[in-house]
Amino acid sequence: MTHERHSIRRRSVTRALVCLAGTVLVGCGVTTAHGPPALVDLIRRASSSVVGLADDRGVVGSGFRMAGTRWLVTAAHVVAAHRGNLFAVSEHLRWPLKLLRTDADHDLALLELPADATLEGLELSASEVIQQGDWVVLLGRPFGAGTTATVGIVSALQGAITQPPALVRRLQLNAAINPGNSGGPALDLNGRVVGVVSASVPGGSGLGFAAPASAVRALVAQQP
Repeated sequence: MTHERHSIRRRSVTRALVCLAGTVLVGCGVTTAHGPPALVDLIRRASSSVVGLADDRGVVGSGFRMAGTRWLVTAAHVVAAHRGNLFAVSEHLRWPLKLLRTDADHDLALLELPADATLEGLELSASEVIQQGDWVVLLGRPFGAGTTATVGIVSALQGAITQPPALVRRLQLNAAINPGNSGGPALDLNGRVVGVVSASVPGGSGLGFAAPASAVRALVAQQP
């Protein structure tokens, strides 16, 4: 009987330790935490809509085509920094761009692609309900490379950051933002654009910012 009681006690301790580790067992009552979502298909689909913004020096930023239009969205500071002609580049293709308008307050720019541009397009999120903690996928062409992806969450909503004042209107993200990512899309898990990457804070870890999709819609609404 003594041996049997020790055996039962060992099994109980082992069961408790397994439960504490988060492994699901019958009657344990503890489940594993949800990990990051599967994003392979989303990234593959959305990448065909993302371009590099280039001038005569090379790629200076990123941008994306809006679905059903010839419009290309990017960051205003990318357009302001270019020299000479500005082009959208994707793989081995290159298209000249025409600047339509900018929104300096939200760091957004709207450009027009030529009619023969063979790019897919991304939908803007129709929802205004962006929550702290929502997953986001950032796409761009940093360092002039092909489309790359980083993943994170919405760290803070508009108004959480008040200094410098330019960031009051931005979403804060913790996904990595590399040089050349500016102007690329921040996507929700449905592949819709919830923001446009605008800046990161040098020396800050997880301090990236994006203009919200509502600001893009407001900019587009001004276009005749």
